[in-house]
Amino acid sequence: MTAPPAQSPAREREVHIAGVLVQARAEAVARLRGDIAAQPGATLAQWAPDGRLVVVLEHEGGAAMVQALSALRDLPGVLNVALVYQHAEPWEALQQEMP
Repeated sequence: MTAPPAQSPAREREVHIAGVLVQARAEAVARLRGDIAAQPGATLAQWAPDGRLVVVLEHEGGAAMVQALSALRDLPGVLNVALVYQHAEPWEALQQEMP
């Protein structure tokens, strides 16, 4: 009889932060400003009337980040979503006070 497989250690909670450039149709920008702000974990950082929008995403885990990117891509009027920056940090590290 073989021993049962060792259990993998519990995964450490991570916070993923991403900077995203959204390119959209100019006529969709006014609506997208509200649609993006309504997305969980999304903050509209900058926008231009010509269809360029900068979004900051913050989610727990990589899978949630991928879902958030897909949700942005699926918004009506969006032409392209480009991940510009992503950083993952252990959740516990973000709870420590800064010196």
